[in-house]
Amino acid sequence: MREYGFSELINARRVLSKPLIELPLRNEQRLFYDLSRRLRRFAGHTALAYNIIPDVERGKFRREECSPKAASLRDYVLHKGNRNVSITGVSGQGKSYLTTHLISIFKDKEIIIFSFKPNDHELHLGIPVVDAKECLPNPFKDVNAFSEAYMTAFFGEKTSSGIQLQQTPGFLQEIASESSSWKDFMLKLSERKRSASKNQVEALNAIEQNVKSLIIADMGSVVLDNGSIVFDFSSLPTKQAQNFYAELMLRQIYREMEERKRNGVLILIDEAHRLTKSYHTILDVMSREIRDKGMLWIITQNLIDILPEMRANFGTKFTFRLGDADLNLLSYNPLMRYAVEILQPRQFIDIEFPEGSSFSPVFTYVSNGLEHKETQKVAAAVSEPKREVGVGGRGEEIDYRREALEILNERMSYATEMGKIIAEKYGITKDQAKLKLKSVLEELKNNNEVGRVKYLRNGKPIVMYYSKSPNLTNLHTGMQSQAVDMLMDLGVSINRISTTGERNAFDIETDFFMVEIETGLKHSMEDLKDRIESTNLRVIVIVPNRELMDRYHDLGERVVVTTIDSLGEVLTESEKDLNPE
Repeated sequence: MREYGFSELINARRVLSKPLIELPLRNEQRLFYDLSRRLRRFAGHTALAYNIIPDVERGKFRREECSPKAASLRDYVLHKGNRNVSITGVSGQGKSYLTTHLISIFKDKEIIIFSFKPNDHELHLGIPVVDAKECLPNPFKDVNAFSEAYMTAFFGEKTSSGIQLQQTPGFLQEIASESSSWKDFMLKLSERKRSASKNQVEALNAIEQNVKSLIIADMGSVVLDNGSIVFDFSSLPTKQAQNFYAELMLRQIYREMEERKRNGVLILIDEAHRLTKSYHTILDVMSREIRDKGMLWIITQNLIDILPEMRANFGTKFTFRLGDADLNLLSYNPLMRYAVEILQPRQFIDIEFPEGSSFSPVFTYVSNGLEHKETQKVAAAVSEPKREVGVGGRGEEIDYRREALEILNERMSYATEMGKIIAEKYGITKDQAKLKLKSVLEELKNNNEVGRVKYLRNGKPIVMYYSKSPNLTNLHTGMQSQAVDMLMDLGVSINRISTTGERNAFDIETDFFMVEIETGLKHSMEDLKDRIESTNLRVIVIVPNRELMDRYHDLGERVVVTTIDSLGEVLTESEKDLNPE
């Protein structure tokens, strides 16, 4: 398939000038008419879907329909003077699909990926995966790197002054220079406290407390050859430990690149906000100086997660739908801001597009279903302790309460799924994990930290757990995300997806019907009734289980109540009614 490269993309209005000729459709039939159906022939490729251009008549901007073309993102990125790439956008918009596609078209490069979540998509790219815990760098070989990695892990953007901050780097370098192990470090720190002033003792006590989370017993010392690899940091016990050792490893790899021991390396950091909020991270230097050595790519949800000085050093900024704070950053270019505001799931733009003041092409990656590959784990030469029930196969004591809360703070989940995640993280069986989780989840429910609801999944009832954070956002958001995916698969054109907390907006809006997610946990339905009265369109109310459907049966003739499990059937029946044979 012919793909359009950099020079053609920056002239996209000319390339795509041939308009689409479609037969007229009745309004009712447009319910299942969507751009994605015209793009199916581009499966496995990125396609140019349409342009955003100035609207001369109305004085703002408008969407310009066009004939879709396949786009070569490889040619587009490589022909920019700055080949650093950032990928940003709120959760569930398609960052993982785009990342997988980009990695596949740059597979001739040596690719080093930093992954922090258990079973994340980077572990299924077909690139060998190594447990980072088995090959952590010795933190005492470079005292400056030790100090900067510590500051990155424990001092973020908002912590830029104070007595403790001023004293900490000096203490770290002084003590680390006299140490060859964590045991030495703790002994030297205790000795240093004896001769310290009151203010110094406070700083040293903070270091002592923080360092406890960084101590990893029996660290591996595997030296990896050059070649593509995914470092999986998820098995490290705390986020601070993950960030500390990731920063150390980044510094070691970049030093090898500077010494030309590694050439043309593509470094990809997922969850990059862990590092990019700190003024101490090596990513700042890398973003400025890596151009003649390789490429730096980062993935994070928000543009504001990247420090301004660092943000300016990414020549390509592939951007999906953004939150309000990020949209404010785009105020300097109203056309780009408008383009981002109207993006649908899996659509993205480059906010650094060379002709961005005149027009912006909108891209979409069309999945071919082959993105997910089996994990290829690299076995490091580190002996494994005997596995015991309740203890991870790598020897760690498992805090099931913490693990369950971390999962549920991310999304709603059920016991079997949580057990699988924990089992893969710690190297134990799913049955062991699920057995321990049962009592932990019951305790969390009794403490009112989590809730549970009966939920239909593949026609079978399960118990779904959710975090009792404000507004029960992850239960509601999880159901909303599932509904969006189903609508997209059915080819329904989605105009708007509301964010949590928007009181007067439907959760999902289309041209011909609205979707409202109801968890069944609210005491009043007055706000729902008000929204239904505000529209003349059909309203689909989605609830977790059939038992809750009766509660919503008297909302009017235009209202259809269903479960997530039956949503596809409801829409398919509607399509048959609109298109009788």
